[in-house]
Amino acid sequence: MQRRRLIEGVGSFLCGVVLSAAVYETGLRQPNGGLEAPGDHPEPPADLAPEPAGPEASVISSAAEPAGAPAIAADTPATPADPYTPDANRTFTAFPPVYAAPPEWTPELEAKYPKHGLVTGLAALVRERTERDAPILGILRIGTRVRTDTELSFGGGCTKGWHKVYPTGWVCLNAGLEVADAPPDDGVVATPRPRLDAAMPYEYWRVSHDGTPFFHRLPAFGEQDQADMAAKTWLSEHGRALMPTTPADRPPEVPAVVKEYLNAGFYVTVAGEAVKSERKFLRTLRGTFARKYQLEQREGSTFQGLVLRGEEDLPIHWIVRETPLQRRSGEGDALIKLEDKKPIRRSRHPFVRKVTIGTARFYEDAEGNLLPEYAVGQSYKLKRPPGVGPEEKWVHVDLSEQTLVAYVGDRPVFTTIVSTGKEPGMTPIGVHRLQSKHIATSMRDQPVEDDAYSIEDVPWTQYFHNNVALHGAFWHGGFGLVRSHGCVNLSPPDARWLFGFTAPALPDGWHSVTPASGAFGKASAVVITE
Repeated sequence: MQRRRLIEGVGSFLCGVVLSAAVYETGLRQPNGGLEAPGDHPEPPADLAPEPAGPEASVISSAAEPAGAPAIAADTPATPADPYTPDANRTFTAFPPVYAAPPEWTPELEAKYPKHGLVTGLAALVRERTERDAPILGILRIGTRVRTDTELSFGGGCTKGWHKVYPTGWVCLNAGLEVADAPPDDGVVATPRPRLDAAMPYEYWRVSHDGTPFFHRLPAFGEQDQADMAAKTWLSEHGRALMPTTPADRPPEVPAVVKEYLNAGFYVTVAGEAVKSERKFLRTLRGTFARKYQLEQREGSTFQGLVLRGEEDLPIHWIVRETPLQRRSGEGDALIKLEDKKPIRRSRHPFVRKVTIGTARFYEDAEGNLLPEYAVGQSYKLKRPPGVGPEEKWVHVDLSEQTLVAYVGDRPVFTTIVSTGKEPGMTPIGVHRLQSKHIATSMRDQPVEDDAYSIEDVPWTQYFHNNVALHGAFWHGGFGLVRSHGCVNLSPPDARWLFGFTAPALPDGWHSVTPASGAFGKASAVVITE
């Protein structure tokens, strides 16, 4: 049974920050605790430690992946024809830009958008019209600067009025938008902006204790002890089922300073630290506080895919399971395992053909070495599908191979390995178009089973079919093997590369856009085959 009981089911654009921003539009200052679903289980098996990409010839040894994000030159120039120059291992050395190139600021634009705006609320929705139920064009997170029109427009359920923002759409002032003749002072905003030149846009921490309380403010000793006792009682009576966040629905012993309790394996994004009475706390991007000893920082895999020179680079064969090479023994279908020749997972090996021996399928290299088909993922050239233009950027994901290839028209420019849905049908086959792009968006699921998860700000998320998305996965390193709840998991560096590669680019400073609205041009196609 597919485990997709969604906290809120509103389609592909449902995300935690959208829910929060919708509350802000009404004038309420408490963001909704419910976040969006279709994420993936955060805990990797112990044998799936991240590993580096190897050279074209396979590496016959074990290797541990260095911690931290790869060194990416943010100022490396990019050109449409050849976006990036690979390093010696053929991996990328720069990320495509997240934002569209800003236009020349003409007198006409100055006259249309003379005011300066600063988002001071958690998030603000940009809507197509001055109506609270109008289609969403995008999201502006706290700290974003925008240019706006002069006069307020009223109506549509927004009590404080609307401002038109550049390049398109309307923002309700209830969401927290300060507008002035000169750029407002952003010293009132104490939330870090996303790191666009890094694989991980924020700082991610894993909750390490069940029933960890997150507080609205720094608690006193008595409040902290009361919160811990309430959590202990709840866990003894309800197990790992999450306590309701609404005060009226949770035990009266829970002090009002507690916003919510999260379990071990959940993830939050951290904006800074605080100390009270010699106790160390972490402050999340959502403005809550948790004791530092109850969380642990996670860096994510640094694995990177390959920049391609064209279709002559394909096929590429990735090692997705560590198993010894084999050779024919010379006696019928008998094979001999070469225990001293075991290509490491996520390296590459120069196989030249696929062969059948008995009833089993193998890849064979030029020297006669064999590896079972199930241990290899192949990146190969796919014909451009109907409806995709000769200069369009598009992406192909093969579910059987667990590989992804990015194209400009007929030219493959990038490939990597991914993790897709662990059950048939979870990742839908077909030709899709991107529906929304988010620098980060939150995912949560609370099933009856024990695999509930909550991940704040899943990086570089691109929805292409209902609740299914391409996104970075920093909580596991099992790329090349199925393991998700339907989304296409990529390493954080690969997800960041792909986010900048696909169309459309985001307007300067925006946190997300909805290509399905048609306001930003044609969205990239995502082709899923099996």
